[in-house]
Amino acid sequence: MEALVEDLEHASIYRRRPCDSEESDGEGGLGNLNRLIVRPPGHSGKAKRGHLCFDAAFECGNLGRADHITELEYDLFVRPDTCRPRSRFWFNFTVENVKQEQRVLFNIVNMGKEYTLYNEEMTPIVRSTSRPKWQRIPRRLLFYHKSVIHRGRKILSLAFAFDKEEDVYQFAAAVPYSYSKLQKYLAIWEKRAQGFATRRSIAQTTQKRRIDHLTIGDTVIGAETKDDLSTKGKGQEIKKRVVLILARTHGGEPPSSIICQGFLDYIIGSSEKALSLRNGIRIEVVPMLNPDGVFLGNQRSDLLGSDLNRCWNRATTFAHPALVAVNDLIQKINAEKTLQLDFIIDIHADLSHEGVFVRGNSYDDVYRFERHAVLPKFLAMRVEAWKPESCLYNTDSISAGSARRTLPTGTVDAYSLLASLGGRRLTPRGPYLHYTEDAYSKIGRSLAKALCDYYRHIGVIPPQEGIPNKKKDPRKRRRKRRAAYERERSPSSSPDRRVLVSRVLSPPLPVTSPPAIRALPPRTARSVRQRTCTRVHIGDNLLPAITDSKIGRSLAKALCDYYRHIGVIPPQEGTPNKKKDPRKRRRKRRAAYERERSPSSSPDRRVLVSRVLSPPLPVTSPPAIRALPPRTARSVRQRTCTRVHIGDNLLPAITGKAVCMPKLTVVDLSAYIRTPPHPIRQRVPTSRPPRVMTSDEYDTLTD
Repeated sequence: MEALVEDLEHASIYRRRPCDSEESDGEGGLGNLNRLIVRPPGHSGKAKRGHLCFDAAFECGNLGRADHITELEYDLFVRPDTCRPRSRFWFNFTVENVKQEQRVLFNIVNMGKEYTLYNEEMTPIVRSTSRPKWQRIPRRLLFYHKSVIHRGRKILSLAFAFDKEEDVYQFAAAVPYSYSKLQKYLAIWEKRAQGFATRRSIAQTTQKRRIDHLTIGDTVIGAETKDDLSTKGKGQEIKKRVVLILARTHGGEPPSSIICQGFLDYIIGSSEKALSLRNGIRIEVVPMLNPDGVFLGNQRSDLLGSDLNRCWNRATTFAHPALVAVNDLIQKINAEKTLQLDFIIDIHADLSHEGVFVRGNSYDDVYRFERHAVLPKFLAMRVEAWKPESCLYNTDSISAGSARRTLPTGTVDAYSLLASLGGRRLTPRGPYLHYTEDAYSKIGRSLAKALCDYYRHIGVIPPQEGIPNKKKDPRKRRRKRRAAYERERSPSSSPDRRVLVSRVLSPPLPVTSPPAIRALPPRTARSVRQRTCTRVHIGDNLLPAITDSKIGRSLAKALCDYYRHIGVIPPQEGTPNKKKDPRKRRRKRRAAYERERSPSSSPDRRVLVSRVLSPPLPVTSPPAIRALPPRTARSVRQRTCTRVHIGDNLLPAITGKAVCMPKLTVVDLSAYIRTPPHPIRQRVPTSRPPRVMTSDEYDTLTD
């Protein structure tokens, strides 16, 4: 039992002390429950197996009251923050003296917030002595609802089944991160970072707990900056940039400490970015601003009931020693001539939003605001599940005493970096993924990478300092080409992949630019890349037929036609432009019209196109086109893909030499004519009245 108990963080709380009573009268109090055994009403004497024992009298613990409702149901009350009764969300307690296969329903009835992530997919966590790894309780066992029995308040109901009698079960809202755990971590971190980082205490809390301050990076002046943000003047040294990071302002936000730990682990690592940050800038870190609130298990306040993130503008040495120490640190940095404070980043956890986002300030000067929004853009490129829709830049009165509103002066940018206490969705409709300790640590590493990207962007850190250039593997490129070729030759490849962009945006884009080349099929793209001297611009309403085999024209002819179309090359360059005589065209049209309307025109040359026979017959052969009137023939030639159908009760004159004879050869019309002949209205000049051809005249004509 002792070996199993030591795996948990607070091992000493699981041993029964001699002073613990067997009676439930008098147990508990205004603070956390201290090994309270909850018995059914009317029961006295020694507790039996199955009478649950609740305990929260340990570091980060929080449970103020437990009521027995039935054998299977218990009402639990979260202890409010000290001297601040409205803050009630964080809970962390243990349960023992359970019976095997005992099923219970825990109702946490006094949550301080109506809307939390419990409305979404967030669930509490649990572990036991035999299974020390934290696990999420399944969503189907959790209910966050309004209870009529509890005066319409929102309660969190949790169904659970205990499977091992000898185990001690611990429930928490999130993975706890205690003050003792931080001190153990910093002792190891200080040894690893020896030589380029220092650790010291800048103040003590009301309960005499130390407030650590970490400094990473030396004050040696590096290379000269290339950006206009550099502050070098005549006779002055280049100021070294400083970033101040604050964490764990609120006790009920353990992800803040885990993110800060991930940042510290990365910054002392051996990666190229970590080396560049240590050599290029100076980083000041205060990993825990509220040790008393963390130790007591408060949600937001410290020992005296103060919300530290609302007291920056009225901090006092007695009530807020951590805030006064940080203010003094900022004043020392500003007074140092060789240092320039750029950013103040306050890390928090959020109870109502998913993913990661920032809260910043708004400025009347548009250029000042644009500069203020630069670092969040680098964070968006690095942090997974970044939520831009949750980012806010405001000057509201609610956050008047917060760090991001009070600490920045001059050109200093201050942000509140918030990570969800629950989880995130990588896509809007994707699955809900709960945050783990590794995921929070990754956010800290992403913060360090974003800072490195920013300072490289402005020229403070040289690009790719300290590592050789990596050679690209040619085999990887060949595999990509092969895969693209297979996709191109695949029968299932969509024909849309082989068609170039038909219309253009304005201004025109060169086909040799990477986006335009990627729009081409792979083999065509390679051909275009080999002709780097040619810059083809996609014109308006033009189909770029660079290598289309269906059109049957070469690349040179297509380019020539295109440039003539847009006016770069004069039409018919090298020969004088022949102007067409409009009078000649009018004379031709007039002669054709006279021939068409002439009474002497043979009726066998006037082919009427009215109704359709079955099956339709094409008239696109040259003899048939010559049999048509001139205007109809021109229309047919312009529509070479059109199938013109011969009219009712008329011999199709489309094959052989019969078209050129005075009389048409009679062929078997049984396949085409399905009804007896009907009179056909004869086409005559408009000056004469229309005359209907009789059946005898039609028979004479066909004979």
